[in-house]
Order: sequence, then structure tokens, then C-alpha cells
Amino acid sequence: MPNQILIVDDDRAFGKEVAAFLAELGYGTRTCYSLSEARKALKASQPDLVLLDLNLPDGSGMDLLPEVLREPGETPVIILSGYGTIPVAVEAIKRGAEDFLTKPVDPEHLRIIVERVMERRRLRNRMVLAELERSGGEILLGNSPAMWKVLSMCEAAAETDTAVLLTGETGTGKQVLARLIHAKSARRERPFVYVNCATLTENLLESELFGHERGAFTGAHRLKRGRAELADGGTLFLDEIAELTPPVQAKLLHFIEYGEFTRLGGTVPLHADIRLLCATNRNLQERVARGLFREDLYYRIYVFHIHVPPLRERREDIPLFLNHFIRHFSRNLNRPEPTLSPGLLEKLQAYSWPGNVRELRNAVERAIILSRGSELRESDFPFLQESAPEPESALFRPRPLKQAVNDFKKIFIERVLESTGGNQTQAAKILGIQRTYLNQLLRSGRFS
Repeated sequence: MPNQILIVDDDRAFGKEVAAFLAELGYGTRTCYSLSEARKALKASQPDLVLLDLNLPDGSGMDLLPEVLREPGETPVIILSGYGTIPVAVEAIKRGAEDFLTKPVDPEHLRIIVERVMERRRLRNRMVLAELERSGGEILLGNSPAMWKVLSMCEAAAETDTAVLLTGETGTGKQVLARLIHAKSARRERPFVYVNCATLTENLLESELFGHERGAFTGAHRLKRGRAELADGGTLFLDEIAELTPPVQAKLLHFIEYGEFTRLGGTVPLHADIRLLCATNRNLQERVARGLFREDLYYRIYVFHIHVPPLRERREDIPLFLNHFIRHFSRNLNRPEPTLSPGLLEKLQAYSWPGNVRELRNAVERAIILSRGSELRESDFPFLQESAPEPESALFRPRPLKQAVNDFKKIFIERVLESTGGNQTQAAKILGIQRTYLNQLLRSGRFS
């Protein structure tokens, strides 16, 4: 996906001319001719750069400048004006504009300025990646325009202490981004405490979050400090927050509002100062509508929202991940780095990757373990052959409907399990069923 540039100018001929020029350079463009149009465009999607005229029919572009800069990710702005004076240019730069160009604009000069701003944005994101690498995080983020935008939003979020909600499919790297936000924040020297809300029962989750007193329940032989208490001064990351039960949701809401909690079986209120990060692969708004998630809690955690796009929407990142994982697993397994056979990269890029980066990682690890040559081949990635279109596929051979449905479910569940590296908990989450039921299906072999 190319970088997107929003052009805001009341001169339609000039706007179209600039849009055509930038399109030739490979950028995506959208042109607006008024402040109101521009505000609607900014609400619909965040561009990578804004070219902004000062004199618009319904106000000054200077009024829009702070609104653009307040957006998560700090979209850069270049001012274009036919009424350029030094005081106006200085004021625009002071307010946060990247540059100020006077019309008529020389196309070559515009190209240089736009490329310079874009490169500055890329460098800033590389610095974020480098900082994450220094902090011990694994680089699983990508370098596509879509991920530049995500990284910019993470950097902006790191400068605040507000709650952040990371959404996206399983395996897209939400936990890595949460660690990145913490590593860039003022709390970086304090603990980063992770809780997976999907892997614990209600009682265990409450105890895990807030701790318990000795004798609070059978088996509680000693006092245990909860994750909230351990995260004091640092960051508490609640992964799969949509899985919290209503009673735990109520206690979490109280903790967010007052910084106060009570250990299970205790009576003394305790306090912890934490920065809250949450993540989910579920649609929280839908769960609120169905009464499964508290609306007041939803608005408490949905302050700064960052959506992580799936790998199929940023296929240009696949070569980067492939090279990273091939190097990583070749080194860990003490093997020479294999090359890719002709055409294999194209097939891997065409695959849908339902398990996203995690599935790609597992697939590369498996391929390197099983490969015996100096080259990875299509046969080392069995799912590519399974997913190839077969007009006379056995899946569609005539047979009773019940048997056909059973066969399809079996293949589908196996594919999801492969995408999670055999992790039944994650597979059950993707399938929307209980892990115990999935285990029962796999043991019985009956999927009807």
C-alpha cells in the first residue's frame, strides 16, 4: 500500500495538478477543497502526510494544523500558500508544520521536500525499532506503510500515560507493540507485567490480577501479590481482555478509576500506580452490545486505539519476516542459511496467512527443521500445496452432506491448529469454541 497524501487546497486546478504529480511518484492521494471536507477525510482515515493551503473558503488552514498534529501518529504537515510571508511561515513552523512552500511550487522542489519528510518519518520508525531491539524485543513488526503508521501511533502513545487498546487478529504482534510502548515510555525502568486473560479461570484470574491472602481459598497456603501490585510504577498489559468475566470486569473498572484493589480474601484496600495496556482479537463493541463486556469499562480502555493490520493486508512485509526467521532459526539450529527455490517467495506472498506473523514464524521453523538441502522448496511448506486450487478436489467429491461437512471441519480445524503451531488455546480462540470442546473433537475424530 503506497503512502497516502491528503491535499487540502481551494484551487481545484492546482489540487488536481499536485495530485497527478504525486501519483506519478507512486503516492496515493486524496484532494479536499475546504476545511470541512478535510476534517471528514481525516476522520475517515489518517494520511501519512498533509499538504495544506492556508486560505480556504471556510477558514484558515492554520486552524486545521493543530487538529492534524493532535491525531495519533503525528501526521506531518507541509504548508502550501500563495500568500507566503516570513512571519506567516515562521508561525506555521512554530505551530508544528514540517515546511512552508510558496506557490507556484516547483515540482522538483516539492518532490524533494515530500521525500525528505517521508524519509524522516521512516528514520524515526527505524529508531523505534532499534530501541525495541536494544530492549530485548523481537522484531516482528514490518516496514510497510501500514506498519509505519502503527509504529508512529505507538511512539505517540508512549509519550503519554493514557490507556491503550491494541486490536488485531491473532499473531499480528500486539504483545510486541505493547512492549515497544513500554520501552519508549517514561516507565521503561519499571516492570512490564503481562497477563493473558484467556488462559485462566475466573477465580484464578482474579487471584492472578489482584493477589490473595493466605487461606483465601483451598490451596492458598501463603500470601500472593497480584500482577497489578507487581506492576506498581510500571506497565500492566492485559492480553485477550475480552475474555474477562463480568465480576472481574467490575473489579478492574474500580482499579482503573481509583488505582485501588483488594486481594482475594482480604479486607485492606491496596494501591498501585500502573499504566494500562490492553489487547484483543475480538470485536469489543459487539460484545458490549451483547452484554458480554461492560460499556463503562470499554470506554475506560478505549482511550487510545491502535489497530494492527493482518499480514495479508501488508504482504510487502513477508520478505522481511522470511529473511529474519530464516536467519534466526538457522543460527539456533546451527545450520547454514538456506535460499528460497525459484517462485517460492511469490507463493508465500500469495498465501493468506490466517495465523499472521506467528504462523509464518512456525512455518519457517518447521521448514528449516525438515529441510535437508541448501534450498527451501514448496514441499517444505505443505499448506501451499494443500491450499492450491484443485478443480476435482476430494473435498468436493459427491457424498452425503453430513460426511462432507465433517471432512471440511476436520481440514479447517487442522489448518487453524497449524497456523498456531499446535497451540490449542489459541486455535480455540480463533474458532470461537471452548478449548475443552476442541480437545474433545480432536480426540474423537468426529467433527459433525
